[in-house]
Amino acid sequence: MNYAVILAGGVGSRFWPFSRELEPKQFMKIIGEMSLLQATIQRLKGVVDPARTYIITNKIYFYEVKAQIAKFRIPDKNIILEPLGKNTAPAVGLCAKLISRLDKEAVLLVLPSDHYIKNVENFKKTIKKAIACARKDFLVTIGIKPSAPSTGYGYIKAGYRENGHFVVDKFLEKPDLNKAKKYFKDKQFFWNSGMFIWKASVFLEEVKKYLPGLYANLQLINSVVDIAGVWPRIEAISVDYGIMEHSKRIALIPSDFYWTDLGSWEALSEIFPKDRMGNIASGDTLNLDSQGVCVFSRGNRLVSTIGIKNTVIADTPDALLVCNRKRTQDVKKLVDLMKSLNRKEHLVHLNERRPWGSFTVLQQGVGFKIKLIEITPHKRLSLQRHKSRAEHWVVVSGAAKVVSGQKVCRVQSNQSIYISKGKKHRLENTTNQPLRIVEVQTGAYLGEDDIERFQDDFKR
Repeated sequence: MNYAVILAGGVGSRFWPFSRELEPKQFMKIIGEMSLLQATIQRLKGVVDPARTYIITNKIYFYEVKAQIAKFRIPDKNIILEPLGKNTAPAVGLCAKLISRLDKEAVLLVLPSDHYIKNVENFKKTIKKAIACARKDFLVTIGIKPSAPSTGYGYIKAGYRENGHFVVDKFLEKPDLNKAKKYFKDKQFFWNSGMFIWKASVFLEEVKKYLPGLYANLQLINSVVDIAGVWPRIEAISVDYGIMEHSKRIALIPSDFYWTDLGSWEALSEIFPKDRMGNIASGDTLNLDSQGVCVFSRGNRLVSTIGIKNTVIADTPDALLVCNRKRTQDVKKLVDLMKSLNRKEHLVHLNERRPWGSFTVLQQGVGFKIKLIEITPHKRLSLQRHKSRAEHWVVVSGAAKVVSGQKVCRVQSNQSIYISKGKKHRLENTTNQPLRIVEVQTGAYLGEDDIERFQDDFKR
């Protein structure tokens, strides 16, 4: 049987400031009405049954993944949680081990969740060719014919062709521009798409051969309950470095569809329509004598440019990126710098999603913070209290069920309630409509970690 293993644990730091550590790009709607993760699942319709589709992600993304896959009838038990990101080889190895216990002949389609693909029918045809090849005990990779001398992708050098596939000569790291130009001219070179198809049993054989330490640890995992105890001992390594650069049983199937992995702003700029000067305007934008400028805006303000060239501008309510288009791969370095300076902008947006809904910080200053809170129908926050702050809630729309100490009451639109410091409280939406509340916090400390939980539907 065919199984999908979708890798959805990455941070996508090169896509900052849109992508943040707690809100990475695979959960965002970048092209169309589906998130990248949802589009990945949708492309598999008719190839893999939802019941055999698995999502591996970081434990902090569980409720986001759960919400995004609900429409596809993928069981919650198919969400495999890593306690900590360990790169792709451990993630894929874990899924191979768990799935092979259910089906010893399982063929895995290993797919990243951040790809953009056109020509979906051609994609499916390519995948079906790869599945047929994988049944002959090959490790199959999908190679993308380069459309430009890109330095943003790894490359694969193909050898001779036999029985509909290429034998792989070697995998190559992301090159400098001179090497990329040579690879682009040579018909033997393909971009490494990061999409792999193989039998779970064959992949585990290669793990045993080339990553014996990982294999030994995987043998200790017989169900999801074993993961937490074993995971800290596992070393981080990618499938490419750990397996594909060494294995002698690799086959390449050339793609016949448009592909990009949206690994950087420059990759995204290839997709959007351009004006006659090569400018992209996604959002409220005015360009005057600018050329090759890509503006992506998630804010409500006008972004205007005058006389600049080959620049990416990405605007959000709390952060602005201005970057030379030749340096978009370096955005990750900027995010690393933010982390070293303990800046919060790498972590979350002003609008933060929660399992129960979301909140947006409208304004804050010394001793106060104002939020707009939206609670999804039939969801509630934890029963909690705060040591350092009091809260005043004003219902903007909907109706709230409020627990305040021993008191339970309903607060309607245009009504308010005060929660004093140290009092146990809970906020709940029992209706079929979203509940929106303005919260005014006052106190000496207003950090999100000033929460003592007593009951929580989401086991935080």
